[in-house]
Amino acid sequence: FISAFVFSSCEDEVEAPGTPFVAFESNLGDVTVAPGAPLTKTINVYSANTTGSDRSVNLVVKDISTIGSSSYTMPSSITIPANASSASFDIVFVEDGLDIVQDQVLAVAMESSELYTGEDISLNVAKGCASGSSKLKISVTMDAYPEEVYWRIRNASTGEYILASQAQPGYGGLAGLTGTLTDAACLPAGDYLFQIYDQYGDGGGACSISVDGVQIFATSGAYGAGTELPFTI
Repeated sequence: FISAFVFSSCEDEVEAPGTPFVAFESNLGDVTVAPGAPLTKTINVYSANTTGSDRSVNLVVKDISTIGSSSYTMPSSITIPANASSASFDIVFVEDGLDIVQDQVLAVAMESSELYTGEDISLNVAKGCASGSSKLKISVTMDAYPEEVYWRIRNASTGEYILASQAQPGYGGLAGLTGTLTDAACLPAGDYLFQIYDQYGDGGGACSISVDGVQIFATSGAYGAGTELPFTI
C-alpha cells in the first residue's frame, strides 16, 4: 500500500520519506459460519515502511457494529515486527447469536498515537448451513404496490413449498410493506423452482437470489406478469 503525506515547514513543503502508515487489506469478503464449526478469518495489515523495532497498533471495535460479543473473539492489538512491513491477526467466529437471514456487522478500526492508520474494515457475518446443504437467500424489494406481488420457491420433485411470500398461493400477503424483504433457508441437493408473479402484469420491485453467496437470479422488476427460474443445488 503506497501513500504520500506532505508536511509543511517554514521554508517549503516536502514529502516525508518512509511515512509511518498502516492499513488493513482490502476485499475481505463476507463471513458465513456453519453450525458447530468455528470459522477463523485472518486479516492482514500492511505498513508503508519498515523500522528496526516492533510497532503495535490498537484494534478497536466500532460502535456501528451490530454483532454480539459472543459471536467472535479477536485480539485488542496487532504488532508489526521489527524490519517487517506486514502482520496478521485472526478473528474467530462462532454461530452463537448469528442469524441465517440477517447479516451482522463487525466494524474494526486501527488506532495509534505514532502511526497514521488507513480506513476501517467492515465484515458482514451470517450463520450458514450444516454440511450437506446449501444456503439459499432471497431479497425482494417492494414497489409502490406490494400487494400485487407473490413469490415462492418449490422443490421441483415433491412440489413442497420451501419459501413463499405468504402461506397460500395468491396476492395481498405483502400489502403495506416497504423496503427490501429478505428470507433464507438451508436446502439439500436437489432440483428447485423459483416463481414470482405480479397481479397487475407490469412487474414489481427488484429481486435477487443467491446460493452460498453466489447470485443465481436477479431482476430489476421488469418481469411483467411473472417469471420463473429452475435451478439445481
